[in-house]
Amino acid sequence: MGYREDWFAENKSDHGWYTCAKCGKKIRKSEVDIDHIIPQKYTKIDHVGNLQCLCKHCNRSKQARVGLKETTTDLAKTNGKRIVKSIKFAVKDVTEKVLKKK
Repeated sequence: MGYREDWFAENKSDHGWYTCAKCGKKIRKSEVDIDHIIPQKYTKIDHVGNLQCLCKHCNRSKQARVGLKETTTDLAKTNGKRIVKSIKFAVKDVTEKVLKKK
């Protein structure tokens, strides 16, 4: 599967509609652009955590050099729940390792 299909597999639609991560516009699957948050110019990461749903207008107005300014914000917005789960897992893992050493 390609990164576009991976993103759609992880992000279900709202009755056939998706929401642009930038402007909030509701769009159909055929109109969705799956954008790399960290541009492919800098990395080849196609992981779902580096992808976001944008409308064509927002994606066209985002350029790789400009996009880096918004990378942290975009990653946090797009991956908020995933980040929280990762942090909880990491804290649990570290806590278990520390307790085993005692």
